[in-house]
Amino acid sequence: MKKLVLMGMCAVLCFQMTACSGAAAKETQKKEEAMALLGDDLKSGELVIDGKKYSFPDGVSEWTGDGWHISNRYDNTDTFELEYNVETNVFEMFNDEKSSEYVSMCAINLGMEPKKIEESTVSYLEVDLSNAKDALYVVLPGGITCDSTKEDVKNAYGEPDEEDDDYFQYLYTNADGLDIEIQIDFVENVHRVIYALADSNWGAVTNAEECAEFINAALETSFYGEFDTYVEKNFDTLEGAQELYDSEVEYYAEGLMYYLDIDYETVDEEIADGFREVAAAVLAKFKWDAPVVDLMEGVSFGSFELTMYPTDFLDIIIEDAQAVADSGIDGDEYAQGMLDAIRPKVDEISYREPITKTYDLDLNNGVISQDDWENIDDVLMDLSE
Repeated sequence: MKKLVLMGMCAVLCFQMTACSGAAAKETQKKEEAMALLGDDLKSGELVIDGKKYSFPDGVSEWTGDGWHISNRYDNTDTFELEYNVETNVFEMFNDEKSSEYVSMCAINLGMEPKKIEESTVSYLEVDLSNAKDALYVVLPGGITCDSTKEDVKNAYGEPDEEDDDYFQYLYTNADGLDIEIQIDFVENVHRVIYALADSNWGAVTNAEECAEFINAALETSFYGEFDTYVEKNFDTLEGAQELYDSEVEYYAEGLMYYLDIDYETVDEEIADGFREVAAAVLAKFKWDAPVVDLMEGVSFGSFELTMYPTDFLDIIIEDAQAVADSGIDGDEYAQGMLDAIRPKVDEISYREPITKTYDLDLNNGVISQDDWENIDDVLMDLSE
């Protein structure tokens, strides 16, 4: 009887050992398959989740197109749009195949035109690493997993740029010129990895002095085409600054043509270029006083006061423009006649009475709202009602 019991116990032990061996083999296979998709360099921004490779920063669409969906934090994801350089709050991205598993994410619109979240770029990604039964299986470059120690991480990636008892942080600039922060958190072993676009990509706007500098630099970029401060302080790239200035010139040129009853969508392109030249010359005349910022130390919300001097250009062209309108010509001949009539008037520009307005500041949401920027445009262009 004792012999039979002993044999039974041996069978159980053999089964357990076989099961453990099988589980270990399966785990090894998963890790090897993941490592085949990755290199050893953390600065690649790559990681593998459940056998699929992702990169940071990547488009949100790379995730939604691979079976993830945005949490209900943004119920209106089909219609909600982010303005240029505006970032979302943190939201969860759920895996449709594992409904209980998710990653945390923020998105940012790096394009000039408004975009839906799904069309934007991932600016923050937080992923938990765990060997729990239903957890996502996550592998980082160099084979770092939830079983890796601090020593394993240092051996794989070298000494961190910043170190604490609970985390390592690595900092680098990627091939697109974006500053990236990667933080690896520990609870004994690796517990979490966080990828983020560093604040240095957009310059620091944290106090009243920096806000005033930012506002003035943005206005000089928008109306004078003077980019030095705006770019040097990392408020934008040179390409983005040029695009901002070009958009302001285009906006005013189209406003002028509309004011003069010219169809800017069908007018001859050479004539349209002439209006752009006039628009650039008028924008160069814009004036404003240094912004006065009301922002308490350590606070994210405040306001600023801006005194602006609208030009009288629309008034001083009206008589000559009316003469062209009364001449009976039309089409491109009419548009050319208007351009010839208003071009010399740029040198006669003077200014209306100054207008002082107060606008809100929110350091956590683009500093100044798009609506307020548009209002400043309209005041200086004398287009506001």
